[in-house]
Amino acid sequence: MGASTTTKHMRSEQCRKNAHAKSEQKRQAAFAAIQDLQQEKRPVTRAAVARRAGVSVVFLRSHPDLLQAIEEAEQQHRLTPPERAADKGKDQVIAALRRRLEEMKQQNASKDQELRRKQREIDRLYGKLAAASSLTDAERRRAFAETLGRLTEQGQ
Repeated sequence: MGASTTTKHMRSEQCRKNAHAKSEQKRQAAFAAIQDLQQEKRPVTRAAVARRAGVSVVFLRSHPDLLQAIEEAEQQHRLTPPERAADKGKDQVIAALRRRLEEMKQQNASKDQELRRKQREIDRLYGKLAAASSLTDAERRRAFAETLGRLTEQGQ
Protein backbone atom coordinates (compact mmCIF):
# COMPACT_ATOMS: atom_id res chain seq x y z
CA MET A 1 0.00 0.00 0.00
CA GLY A 2 1.43 3.32 -1.01
CA ALA A 3 1.41 6.61 0.84
CA SER A 4 -1.29 8.05 -1.40
CA THR A 5 -3.57 5.06 -0.77
CA THR A 6 -3.11 5.40 2.97
CA THR A 7 -3.89 9.13 2.77
CA LYS A 8 -7.04 8.45 0.73
CA HIS A 9 -8.11 5.81 3.22
CA MET A 10 -7.56 8.18 6.17
CA ARG A 11 -9.49 10.95 4.38
CA SER A 12 -12.43 8.68 3.61
CA GLU A 13 -12.45 7.45 7.22
CA GLN A 14 -12.46 11.05 8.45
CA CYS A 15 -15.32 11.88 6.06
CA ARG A 16 -17.34 8.96 7.45
CA LYS A 17 -16.73 10.16 11.01
CA ASN A 18 -17.76 13.71 10.09
CA ALA A 19 -20.90 12.47 8.34
CA HIS A 20 -21.81 10.34 11.35
CA ALA A 21 -21.28 13.27 13.73
CA LYS A 22 -23.41 15.55 11.52
CA SER A 23 -26.14 12.93 11.33
CA GLU A 24 -26.12 12.57 15.12
CA GLN A 25 -26.43 16.36 15.53
CA LYS A 26 -29.43 16.33 13.20
CA ARG A 27 -31.00 13.46 15.18
CA GLN A 28 -30.57 15.38 18.43
CA ALA A 29 -32.07 18.48 16.79
CA ALA A 30 -35.06 16.39 15.67
CA PHE A 31 -35.61 15.01 19.20
CA ALA A 32 -35.35 18.54 20.61
CA ALA A 33 -37.88 19.74 18.00
CA ILE A 34 -40.32 17.02 19.09
CA GLN A 35 -40.00 18.10 22.72
CA ASP A 36 -40.40 21.78 21.83
CA LEU A 37 -43.57 21.10 19.84
CA GLN A 38 -44.99 19.04 22.70
CA GLN A 39 -44.25 21.78 25.25
CA GLU A 40 -45.91 24.34 23.01
CA LYS A 41 -48.89 21.96 22.70
CA ARG A 42 -48.62 22.04 18.91
CA PRO A 43 -49.29 19.09 16.60
CA VAL A 44 -46.20 16.93 16.15
CA THR A 45 -45.97 15.93 12.48
CA ARG A 46 -43.05 14.89 10.30
CA ALA A 47 -43.18 18.18 8.43
CA ALA A 48 -43.33 20.25 11.62
CA VAL A 49 -40.40 18.37 13.16
CA ALA A 50 -38.36 18.64 9.94
CA ARG A 51 -38.99 22.40 9.75
CA ARG A 52 -38.18 22.98 13.41
CA ALA A 53 -35.03 20.82 13.36
CA GLY A 54 -33.78 22.07 10.00
CA VAL A 55 -33.70 18.62 8.44
CA SER A 56 -35.54 17.00 5.57
CA VAL A 57 -38.49 14.63 5.83
CA VAL A 58 -36.34 12.11 3.94
CA PHE A 59 -33.80 12.31 6.78
CA LEU A 60 -36.57 11.55 9.28
CA ARG A 61 -37.80 8.59 7.23
CA SER A 62 -34.32 7.09 7.26
CA HIS A 63 -34.32 6.96 11.10
CA PRO A 64 -36.98 4.59 12.47
CA ASP A 65 -36.47 5.73 16.07
CA LEU A 66 -37.29 9.32 15.07
CA LEU A 67 -40.41 8.16 13.23
CA GLN A 68 -41.51 6.18 16.27
CA ALA A 69 -40.97 9.18 18.58
CA ILE A 70 -42.98 11.38 16.18
CA GLU A 71 -45.84 8.86 16.03
CA GLU A 72 -45.96 8.55 19.84
CA ALA A 73 -45.99 12.34 20.19
CA GLU A 74 -48.78 12.58 17.57
CA GLN A 75 -50.89 10.06 19.50
CA GLN A 76 -50.27 11.82 22.78
CA HIS A 77 -51.26 15.14 21.22
CA ARG A 78 -54.48 13.63 19.84
CA LEU A 79 -55.38 12.10 23.21
CA THR A 80 -54.66 15.25 25.20
CA PRO A 81 -57.72 17.48 25.36
CA PRO A 82 -56.99 21.01 24.21
CA GLU A 83 -56.78 23.59 26.96
CA ARG A 84 -59.45 26.14 26.28
CA ALA A 85 -59.32 29.83 27.10
CA ALA A 86 -62.72 29.53 28.78
CA ASP A 87 -61.28 27.02 31.25
CA LYS A 88 -58.43 29.40 32.07
CA GLY A 89 -60.93 32.20 32.62
CA LYS A 90 -63.01 30.02 34.94
CA ASP A 91 -59.91 29.02 36.88
CA GLN A 92 -58.98 32.67 37.36
CA VAL A 93 -62.48 33.55 38.57
CA ILE A 94 -62.47 30.61 40.98
CA ALA A 95 -59.06 31.63 42.34
CA ALA A 96 -60.24 35.23 42.84
CA LEU A 97 -63.39 34.04 44.63
CA ARG A 98 -61.34 31.79 46.90
CA ARG A 99 -59.05 34.69 47.82
CA ARG A 100 -62.11 36.85 48.58
CA LEU A 101 -63.61 34.08 50.72
CA GLU A 102 -60.39 33.83 52.75
CA GLU A 103 -60.37 37.61 53.27
CA MET A 104 -63.97 37.50 54.45
CA LYS A 105 -63.19 34.63 56.85
CA GLN A 106 -60.34 36.66 58.35
CA GLN A 107 -62.57 39.72 58.70
CA ASN A 108 -65.26 37.59 60.34
CA ALA A 109 -62.76 36.11 62.82
CA SER A 110 -61.44 39.54 63.76
CA LYS A 111 -64.99 40.88 64.27
CA ASP A 112 -65.82 37.85 66.44
CA GLN A 113 -62.78 38.60 68.62
CA GLU A 114 -63.80 42.25 68.91
CA LEU A 115 -67.35 41.24 69.86
CA ARG A 116 -66.09 38.86 72.57
CA ARG A 117 -63.81 41.56 73.95
CA LYS A 118 -66.68 44.05 74.13
CA GLN A 119 -68.96 41.47 75.73
CA ARG A 120 -66.33 40.78 78.40
CA GLU A 121 -66.06 44.52 79.07
CA ILE A 122 -69.85 44.78 79.38
CA ASP A 123 -69.87 41.82 81.76
CA ARG A 124 -67.05 43.36 83.81
CA LEU A 125 -68.90 46.66 84.08
CA TYR A 126 -72.11 44.82 84.90
CA GLY A 127 -70.21 43.05 87.66
CA LYS A 128 -69.08 46.40 89.11
CA LEU A 129 -72.66 47.67 89.04
CA ALA A 130 -73.87 44.49 90.68
CA ALA A 131 -71.24 44.76 93.41
CA ALA A 132 -72.33 48.31 94.19
CA SER A 133 -76.02 47.41 94.12
CA SER A 134 -78.26 46.78 97.05
CA LEU A 135 -78.81 43.18 96.00
CA THR A 136 -78.49 40.47 98.59
CA ASP A 137 -75.49 38.22 98.55
CA ALA A 138 -77.49 35.35 97.04
CA GLU A 139 -78.83 37.60 94.25
CA ARG A 140 -75.32 38.85 93.42
CA ARG A 141 -73.98 35.28 93.33
CA ARG A 142 -76.76 34.29 90.92
CA ALA A 143 -75.99 37.31 88.68
CA PHE A 144 -72.28 36.47 88.72
CA ALA A 145 -73.03 32.82 87.87
CA GLU A 146 -75.13 33.93 84.90
CA THR A 147 -72.33 36.22 83.70
CA LEU A 148 -69.76 33.43 84.04
CA GLY A 149 -72.07 31.12 82.13
CA ARG A 150 -72.29 33.57 79.26
CA LEU A 151 -68.51 34.02 79.23
CA THR A 152 -68.03 30.25 79.15
CA GLU A 153 -70.44 29.89 76.23
CA GLN A 154 -68.60 32.61 74.31
CA GLY A 155 -65.25 30.96 74.88
CA GLN A 156 -66.42 27.80 73.15
